[in-house]
Amino acid sequence: MSKISLLNSVFSEIEKLDSAEEYKRIIKLVEKHIPQFPEELSLVQTKVVCLIHLNQIEDAYNYILKNEASQKFAFEKAYCLYRLNRSEEALELINEEPNPAQSFKELKAQILYKLERYNECFDMYRDIIKQSKDSFTNERESNLTAVISQLSKLGDNKYDIPTVKQHNTYEFMYNIACVLIERREIEKAQDLLDQAAKSCKNTLEEEEATEEEIQEELTAIKVQGGYCLQKLGRDKEAQSEYTEVLKYKPKDIGSLAIASNNLVVLNREHNVFDSKKKLKSTLSDELTHKLNTWQLKRVMLNHCRFALITNQLDQCTQLCDNIEKKYPDLIEDIILLKAVMLWRQNKNSEAIDLLKKFVYQQKNPTAKLNCTLVAVKLLLMQNDTNEAITLLENLGELKYKLGIVSTLVTLYLNVDNFKAASDLFNDTLSWYSQKEVDNSKVTVLLKQLAKLHLREQDPKEAAKRLSRLLELNPNNKKFLAQLIIAYTQFDPEKAQKYSKQLPPLDLQDTDIDLLENTNWMMGSKLIKKSTLKPDFAGSKTEVEKKRKKKRKIILPKNFNPDVPPNPERWLPRHERTGYRKKKDRRNKETGIGKGTQGASNVSSEQFNIKNIAAQPKPQTAQVPSENAPRLQHRKGGQYKKKKKGK
Repeated sequence: MSKISLLNSVFSEIEKLDSAEEYKRIIKLVEKHIPQFPEELSLVQTKVVCLIHLNQIEDAYNYILKNEASQKFAFEKAYCLYRLNRSEEALELINEEPNPAQSFKELKAQILYKLERYNECFDMYRDIIKQSKDSFTNERESNLTAVISQLSKLGDNKYDIPTVKQHNTYEFMYNIACVLIERREIEKAQDLLDQAAKSCKNTLEEEEATEEEIQEELTAIKVQGGYCLQKLGRDKEAQSEYTEVLKYKPKDIGSLAIASNNLVVLNREHNVFDSKKKLKSTLSDELTHKLNTWQLKRVMLNHCRFALITNQLDQCTQLCDNIEKKYPDLIEDIILLKAVMLWRQNKNSEAIDLLKKFVYQQKNPTAKLNCTLVAVKLLLMQNDTNEAITLLENLGELKYKLGIVSTLVTLYLNVDNFKAASDLFNDTLSWYSQKEVDNSKVTVLLKQLAKLHLREQDPKEAAKRLSRLLELNPNNKKFLAQLIIAYTQFDPEKAQKYSKQLPPLDLQDTDIDLLENTNWMMGSKLIKKSTLKPDFAGSKTEVEKKRKKKRKIILPKNFNPDVPPNPERWLPRHERTGYRKKKDRRNKETGIGKGTQGASNVSSEQFNIKNIAAQPKPQTAQVPSENAPRLQHRKGGQYKKKKKGK
């Protein structure tokens, strides 16, 4: 047989074995014929591909390096580096290609996703989908939605959510659900995950997959479904979902770690030993390649929080130091955890100093605000109001948030600093007017400022604020009434002018006398209580008569007013003079009715309790009876003597 015909037969055999996925047999066949055809590089490439299919990535990479002199095998080498978690090297290798083929672009997009360079990855997938015209469009669309999900997690919501169609795969539905979760549409995401789970099960059953394979594929969907239930406050259902996932012990260690972490969050301070066991499963080194950076950060922070909850303060400190070195951007969480630890050790002043130092050095507004609020809470617990005010004033423009303004005004009034409270209101109003925000916040500020001026007996300033309020809300009659009340205190003419704008009073069903006699200073609640209903209303004398009415005296049937009552009628019957004691048959000396029927007096005397008590007791050995187990509960086989009732 010639070499060409032999080579053709080898390739035809490889094709048959490939359709049967017999990769080990292909490797043996290739190794047998490579010495005969050293110039045939396709045989070397076949072996590399088979090793990759068998998940022997390290062996495939080493085999490429041995044969790299004859051919580069750039794509296979880049893919092996990607699978070996050497993504940076793989990307450099692809970028060196002058005219990369479609396969290189697909691989580059996956590497960019792995490196969390999501914007570049999105652009790459969008170009690939436009240029490609094969049967893998669904897979590429699923990958694109996964990129949109990660961008949404980072706060980039500029991309539209793709519409789910009938022909879409369950992977596509799952990724769309992830996008909805990041956009805070949890209920929609939950419904879509249910659809994805049904589609996954039906698809794999059609492909004749085993029950284990189906459960393995459903793992990620179930974990995400549990997260949705947890977000919706259905903790028990979420817990059962996570527990079911852990019961099957899936090979996907990423989903396994997330389920364990979320269960620990649900347990909180309960089931400490179970939580500790589950947290150990999230410490695997392999997880660094299975979870993204955001997930790894949350898992590590949960380790710190669990150590804090269980009072393992030394371990918590060590974990905090490790996180601070590895992820410097988590410094805010670390500072808060350290402050709580110091507070638990009754080192309040040290905790406050730590927070204040961080606040004065911090430039990130969100971190600065959170740590300032915690420090203010600790200061107020120590009744240090002035220092709390100083910290809140240091927030810059953040102090113009309505919640901070409310807190500062309360603290100013607590230290009797009305001027500072008024100035803060005025500064906040001018700040909001420059920002051109909606009138709702300005309305709230003006309303509270007017109340403050009225409280401090300054009706002129209150009238200014209320007139501005009326300009912003011309149909609000409550503001109009308050403005009239303010003007009556210093300008009756204006009060009269504004009072004409009030709606006419409907006095048709109103009791004028009742209104005039009512003390309005006591408040509206008391007025409602004192107002009588028209159906039951009566004169004042009738009400008093009803109150003074006594209970009717009931006399006995045989009452005779001419006969004086018995003076001993209030004494008990047995203490009255004419009382006769009834005869007690038990005191009779006769033996009738005593003992068993037919018993004689001799036997009654013999067994009389008085006579028996005088006789000496015979000593008997106590032998337990096997036939009477109830007697084992009695001590000495004797009965307790009953006490006679008095």
